[in-house]
Amino acid sequence: MTSDFIQIYPADAALRTPERERLYDDILANVELGEFKKKTLGPALKRLCFEGQIESRDERIRDPGELISRINPLGTYVHAYLCLASPVVSEGAFAAILQHYKQASVTDMAIDLVRYFDGPRHHQPGLDLHARIRCLVRALPQVTSATAFQHLCGSMFSKFLSLACYRGTTESALVVDCWEGVEQFVGLGKDMESIHNLATDLFSSQAQEPLGYQDHRVIDFCGRYFRRQWGPNLLALLDTVYHAIPQDQRLRVEHGAIVFAHPLAASAVDTREMAAAPVPVPEPVPLAQPGAGPVGTGFFCLVRSPTAAHSRGVESFLGAQPQAGAAISLEVANEGLQALAPFAQPETLQRVDDTTLLLAWEADFAPEAGRAEAAACMAAGCRVLAPVLWLESGEVLHLHGLGPGEPWRFSRARSGSDAQEEAAEVLDVPELLALLLAQVGQEDSG
Repeated sequence: MTSDFIQIYPADAALRTPERERLYDDILANVELGEFKKKTLGPALKRLCFEGQIESRDERIRDPGELISRINPLGTYVHAYLCLASPVVSEGAFAAILQHYKQASVTDMAIDLVRYFDGPRHHQPGLDLHARIRCLVRALPQVTSATAFQHLCGSMFSKFLSLACYRGTTESALVVDCWEGVEQFVGLGKDMESIHNLATDLFSSQAQEPLGYQDHRVIDFCGRYFRRQWGPNLLALLDTVYHAIPQDQRLRVEHGAIVFAHPLAASAVDTREMAAAPVPVPEPVPLAQPGAGPVGTGFFCLVRSPTAAHSRGVESFLGAQPQAGAAISLEVANEGLQALAPFAQPETLQRVDDTTLLLAWEADFAPEAGRAEAAACMAAGCRVLAPVLWLESGEVLHLHGLGPGEPWRFSRARSGSDAQEEAAEVLDVPELLALLLAQVGQEDSG
């Protein structure tokens, strides 16, 4: 076995940094591509990450005097590790690495990479590693045949539709960087059965997981279809699918939201209505604004806009009655209000002052309650103040940790400022609003 190593990364590159240590740990824990031996992969990857050296570029190494070659310590897809650990992250830098290898080898690696990282998986790479994976996929057209990349994009498109229909989230879908390749693949007119079936499920409101219709990538995908923003091949495919669906079953986009009649959603509404029927419900406090509904069973918060005009836009967008055939307006898209589309028509929509609204949605007392609604409000350019769960008992729970990556938790609202006071019991909306405004005042003064 040779003791000579090749300097693959620039010797003056900053390789011994905390960021590189985290990257090394992430790759070692989450990347398993090709054929390799675990006992040699770790040391070889450490040498690559912190010294920029490898034993050989070749997938297999034949030592002097040996008749049988051995696998590269970095495995048969050594080129993947060279890219993922590179100190320079760009499509050009990755293509420069991959061009030393046969197209067939790079194509096989790409298929394995996409199969391993496209969509939900057991291993969860960190943000840096995930960005490198996406960059590697974007570099592939420079080093693989057009046909191979197009078929890879077709596979990613099928996975995107599958995630939307069955998982309810496309968060890790890799196709979002490769729509041009999807357009070219659809133009080939081959191997389309799975895509056709999944697209039919999606556009006919038959996705098994209705949460997929709230996924922002799915909303964008459907919105671009209705705005005719895809290429001619993809538009023709989706037109064929869409117009074959009975009109009353077709998904549509109204006011930036996907509108659909999902059987599971209807069943859930029926179940709630049946369960609530025998129980006397107090009359809700009448509100002038549209969208007012029953109180005491949901997520409430104050939503503050940067300007009065923005607040009026939020109020109009959330409270407007959908109109058939409406599309996402450019004005709404520019304001970012389309993020609120899944939460239109809240249970409560009440103006507090020129820039502040009281909003409420039905919610269960469960971990993560309110997180999605708060994220949508923040994405629309608003501040979320004093978020709470108001239980049917009248108890109010202040919610904390609704931001990205923060641990969700709650604390009970007290009837006074003393922590020893009894838990507050709120009976109506004005009383709750007073409690929330007091909370905001305490936070502002603090």
